[in-house]
Amino acid sequence: MAPHSATEARLTLLRLAAIVAISFGLTLISSTLEPALLGSKIIALVPDRSADAAVFGAVTFGGLLVAVFTQPLVGAWSDRANTQLGRRRPFMQAGAVGVVAGLILIVAADSLVLLAIGLLLTQLGANSVLASWQPVIAEGVPQAQRGLAAGFKAGFDLLAAIVGRLTAAELVRLQPEWGSAALYAAIAVPIAGLLLTLFAAMWAMGVDRSPPKAEAPLTLAGTLRQAFTVDVRAYPAFGWWFANRVLFWAGAIGSSVFLLFAARDVFGMSEAEAQRVIGRLIVVLGVALGLVILPAGWLADRIGRRPMVIVAGLMAAAGAAFAVVNFNLILPAAILIGAGTGVYLSSSVALINDIVPKADAARHLGVANIATASGSALARLGGGALISGLNHVSGSSVMGYQALYAVVALFFLLSAVVMALAPAARPTSSPSRARASATAAD
Repeated sequence: MAPHSATEARLTLLRLAAIVAISFGLTLISSTLEPALLGSKIIALVPDRSADAAVFGAVTFGGLLVAVFTQPLVGAWSDRANTQLGRRRPFMQAGAVGVVAGLILIVAADSLVLLAIGLLLTQLGANSVLASWQPVIAEGVPQAQRGLAAGFKAGFDLLAAIVGRLTAAELVRLQPEWGSAALYAAIAVPIAGLLLTLFAAMWAMGVDRSPPKAEAPLTLAGTLRQAFTVDVRAYPAFGWWFANRVLFWAGAIGSSVFLLFAARDVFGMSEAEAQRVIGRLIVVLGVALGLVILPAGWLADRIGRRPMVIVAGLMAAAGAAFAVVNFNLILPAAILIGAGTGVYLSSSVALINDIVPKADAARHLGVANIATASGSALARLGGGALISGLNHVSGSSVMGYQALYAVVALFFLLSAVVMALAPAARPTSSPSRARASATAAD
């Protein structure tokens, strides 16, 4: 798809939705894995109940390390690729193959080592798809429609979260009757979703024949240096967006990824019962997100992205505070956090697409996604250790979870403060133009 200027004709809603639909397939993968599938595998492979939350956090942290390196590298390579299939398609297709292989290995794993390898392969594939698809919004969607595109993306993410977590929970709890067939049925859903949305996105994108970056380095060292470097003087808003993303995403992941263990430890549920309850809770959260996603994207196009990101942080912080005061209030807490996350997803994606230059959007968005991976890693590794450690020392089954939500509330609040202090985004089409603008501003 050829890049658009801000004055070019708007895309049809069908093409816009098809471009963004691959987000559904990618979110379907993560929502199937967490918490239902990976949680069940960890519980089966780790006999010590007091340690399984920490092990879960450590294993998923390893997968996120792959994301940190994969996205900027694949983004940089796809920016300068020149193939018969275009710049982005080869990486998207290869990534899909990796996802399928990784999911099958996760289900078949009979040890933590094999489980970790399967997760690493899945992350490598999924992040290759993400890194090569993500810049299409910056390159091919007019600026006036990026808020709507972000709203579509958030809507697809919401739908995938509901479908993935609900179907995974229902299928995983059938293991006593179905055996491993229940787990293979669970991964069939994200595999089908990814392949269908991949084909839809490639149809909508067309074949990108734009020339690769001529100045891209050819050496491995040069590629690594370029892949992980952003000129923050040219793009001053980037660093603030990055810090905001780390903080908000640490809160969002910390408040959701350990719910399966909380249902078991705090409320005394069996694994099967916890899977069912968490699945139902996801539906409630889905309603909360669904009520705000598209209106928030519409508002972000009209009043600005930053105010919406600030509101999202404050809403989510208020929600987390409910669980700190009384963990029995986890349902209203989750609803407020879910609504805040919906507002955030609709506005933050649009904001970063305003900030990054079109000329090497994939590389910049890959670096931007390090923020998402870093926040998630912080929540998983730190949250798991905090829960297991505090519950063990205190002898309480709830103290670790309440402490986690206190930290989560702080992260959400700090994310709002950071965005309030951030400079306005200055969209540019190339690094040279950005430097010229920065010099003129000085």
